Amino acid sequence: MVENNPSPRSALLLGDPATDHFILEIPPIGGQSSPDWAHYGTWKMWTRRGGVHMTREMLLAHGFNVTMAGPKTRPSDPDTDDARTGGSVTHVESLAHVRYVDASGQFLQHRPEAPLELRISGFAGYRASTRAALRSRISETCPEGSWPIIILNDASGGLREREDIWGPPLSDISASQRTILHKMHLPLGEGALWERIAALAGSTRILILNAENLRASGVRLARGLSWERIVEDLSQQAALAEGLLPRLLSGCDHVLVLFDVEAAAILSRNTTSAPPLDLLFDPTLAEGDVETEQAGDLFGKMNSFTTALARGVADAGQPLAREELHKSVLNALAWQRAFAQARLTERGDQLQFPMPKPTAAQIARYRCATDLVATDPTARVVIPRSHPNDNIARQVVRDGLGVLSSVPSARFGKFFTVDRTEIEGYRAINRLVRSYLADRGATKPLSIAVFGPPGAGKSFGINQMVEPLGLSVKVFNLSEATAEDLPGFFHEIRDENLKGKTPLCFFDEFDSHGLSLVPHFLAPMQDGTFREGARLHPIGTGVFVFAGGTSRKFAELNAKAADTPERKLTDFVSRLSGHIDVRGPDPDDRGADGGDGDHVLRRAILLRSMLEQRAPSIIDKASGKASIDDGVLNAFLEVPSFRHGARSMEKIIQMSTLGPRAARYAVSDLPETDQLGMHVDAGDFQRLALGS
Repeated sequence: MVENNPSPRSALLLGDPATDHFILEIPPIGGQSSPDWAHYGTWKMWTRRGGVHMTREMLLAHGFNVTMAGPKTRPSDPDTDDARTGGSVTHVESLAHVRYVDASGQFLQHRPEAPLELRISGFAGYRASTRAALRSRISETCPEGSWPIIILNDASGGLREREDIWGPPLSDISASQRTILHKMHLPLGEGALWERIAALAGSTRILILNAENLRASGVRLARGLSWERIVEDLSQQAALAEGLLPRLLSGCDHVLVLFDVEAAAILSRNTTSAPPLDLLFDPTLAEGDVETEQAGDLFGKMNSFTTALARGVADAGQPLAREELHKSVLNALAWQRAFAQARLTERGDQLQFPMPKPTAAQIARYRCATDLVATDPTARVVIPRSHPNDNIARQVVRDGLGVLSSVPSARFGKFFTVDRTEIEGYRAINRLVRSYLADRGATKPLSIAVFGPPGAGKSFGINQMVEPLGLSVKVFNLSEATAEDLPGFFHEIRDENLKGKTPLCFFDEFDSHGLSLVPHFLAPMQDGTFREGARLHPIGTGVFVFAGGTSRKFAELNAKAADTPERKLTDFVSRLSGHIDVRGPDPDDRGADGGDGDHVLRRAILLRSMLEQRAPSIIDKASGKASIDDGVLNAFLEVPSFRHGARSMEKIIQMSTLGPRAARYAVSDLPETDQLGMHVDAGDFQRLALGS
């Protein structure tokens, strides 16, 4: 539990009560001598007060002195019900399934010896009931008083229309020196309570929403692609003349949008210009990543966030400065994350919810980016970096990838990127592949394409992305194949299906031979069948990855469709479910100004990884610092291009005179001119290395 503050914080909590039921089913383990009923397994059920009661428990743990009120739950009685409640008194009940977990958070089939820890394995939904399973501890009357913080746990469960409950404490519309934290669920921005909050003038009003509820309300917000995309979507939606976000902003001072436990965006009311947007986020993760770290889930994450935010606001005092709000949100994200990664605990007949305090490391994972704008639709870097790319790149090579901890990034196994195009491409494809594998009714392959210059690492990134999925991998080099070879390839894929495996099928250089092989893939992609002579065979499931050889970008392939209608390229493209453009170590032309400033970071990441593999002796084991001459670093990072992409970078390191005990990568270790010329313009490379 959280330590209490010596001076109790004070808060008024108004909210909707709920009752939460948790069912644990344990499979049978009895033998032949067991009683008949033991063969059916056992089950347990716990019932807890949820909703506003859970919020109160968390506030108490944070050291608050809590006054609580809300709609009282009691059996319906026609003789006592009145007009205030519409003639019936109901409350919300939820049902969730739980399972025991091991130390790593994976589900167990049977009861462990110890500890008895559980997570939610499935949510069965809600019901409205007139028979309360537990006697309510809530009052429908607010005592007189003034509270520096008012917390509204608004779950649309009856509180919204009960002005008799919230009317008195919110009657003074000009009251100052107080903060109202309004945690609102669907439907958003509706009800008498919201209208009252929107009319308040002196209070600091913070509306707390879940991104999923905004999406359900029609607000366009990309899910799990990149934080830059989130900033763009929020900025565009908030700047509209009409719409849900502008309407919500008109009734509060700050709209705080939670993207699960990984980020929170703050939109602040501004009557003269577009609302400022601040993003507090974990740069290394995407929305929803934390919940995949172990099995199951916990509900109550928004309660955890709101109560931790209340603690920060209470300690900051009034008026609430912007910097204090940022600090409070950062800490609340860490509290919520610690809660989401925790487990329920079975103690006797009780099921206890966790209240873990976040570590300093968890708090340090979040970054604050302020005053973000996304007015230029061609800009790729929306979240500014702390230093110029050139400086960051040199630090990456010398100090390691940890330097990039504050830069939005994505990691799949050993594949790591900070390039937004790659981040969004790989995350979108990863989501597609996982959804496809989870679809038990799939009967034909999932087809995606990957493009990039030679040596860009097209196959490496895909392989790292799917490695945790346990797919069998089949690689077919189509530059060396003919149409007669394809049925044999398809039989190999079919054989994997007959073994009960879903294969990853990598068709390298599928666009070779003047695209002549493309029409032969249309039936396998569309119908899951292939023809061998006069016979038609089912091919089964699989993930088809088409890697471009002559086309370096998807746009280049698409542009060829009109010129080669006989190749049925338009039909081929229409059968693709997605694509990735891998950019490689050389400059591209996707920047807002026609340039590509991120190529130096891509080079730095590649160079550091290659040095760790090919020249580990130059890296100090204790500090992780690489000993490398400035000239060598300049040459690798600033040479205009590498003839064969990342392969050329690797070959230059291999050809250098770096023995197994080399302590430093010096200019004198570089290959001689003729050897360098195989992979770069030797003159440019050497001038950069020598500083001339």
